[in-house]
Amino acid sequence: MKLKARNFPHPVLNPVSDDFRKGFFKGKIVSQSEENGLLVFIVEFILENSKLKELVETGKAIYNVHFECVSTMQRRTFSLSNPTNKISIPKNLMNKKIDVNFFVLAKEEIRNYSNVDAHIDFMGVNFNIQKGDILAFCDSQTIHIEKKPMSNTNSIFKVSKDTSPQAPAIKIAFNDHQINIALPEVSFDKVSHLKAFGDDCNKILVSLLYLPALIETLFSIQSIAQDEYSLEEIENLDWYRTLEKKLQTMGYNIIDLKLEDITGISYELLNSSKEAALVSLENIVYLEGADNE
Repeated sequence: MKLKARNFPHPVLNPVSDDFRKGFFKGKIVSQSEENGLLVFIVEFILENSKLKELVETGKAIYNVHFECVSTMQRRTFSLSNPTNKISIPKNLMNKKIDVNFFVLAKEEIRNYSNVDAHIDFMGVNFNIQKGDILAFCDSQTIHIEKKPMSNTNSIFKVSKDTSPQAPAIKIAFNDHQINIALPEVSFDKVSHLKAFGDDCNKILVSLLYLPALIETLFSIQSIAQDEYSLEEIENLDWYRTLEKKLQTMGYNIIDLKLEDITGISYELLNSSKEAALVSLENIVYLEGADNE
């Protein structure tokens, strides 16, 4: 999971508190690849604080990177002494979303610790640091492991039958793998019948069903994204990852869409061209006309 802000009994160099007046710590995955069933990561640490650098160089502190996979519930932690490192993890232990946290940790007990760059409130105060205590951390990084090809946009939808007596005309729900479009029984039966009439008819159904569902989904994501921890509940789902990737190829960030652009973006995601649905409708009309001649 992502590291949340917390209080420490000693000054900790980090981006979310004012424990330090100056200084900088950053860890990041600069590349990821696969080799012989292993996920291989290049991890880089940047540390700008003379005291913490001294502790690392003398072996009293150490860099640390922690991987946590939401999907497999696996955790892996690595303690490292160099700013740049190569790390390997068996591929079967990680899948989909991985949260990565970066630290500087005490490698041993450190007595009378102080840091000249700490906030003025810590001036003249020394601290006894225990082995394993956090001395610095930075923003978490989220990476994704794709073990299967991304689905096309249309395949992230599933049309189902709602047999409840007061079923609305259409109801959208988010499942693990697909966005579910629930229709009343009569509507569902008509859709099932129309699908048999070929590709042109299916493209019209896309505009009738998938387009409003996608618009509602993208609007919902913009609202959910206001709360980082609520977003974590859906960003590992297959349909979300597919939309995220497709939007990236179009130059958009899925959680930062302009509301007035969502309808147009949704149409582009579902159709091969601006006229696709209209061309299909023309084909149906012309075919119907030809049959009546």
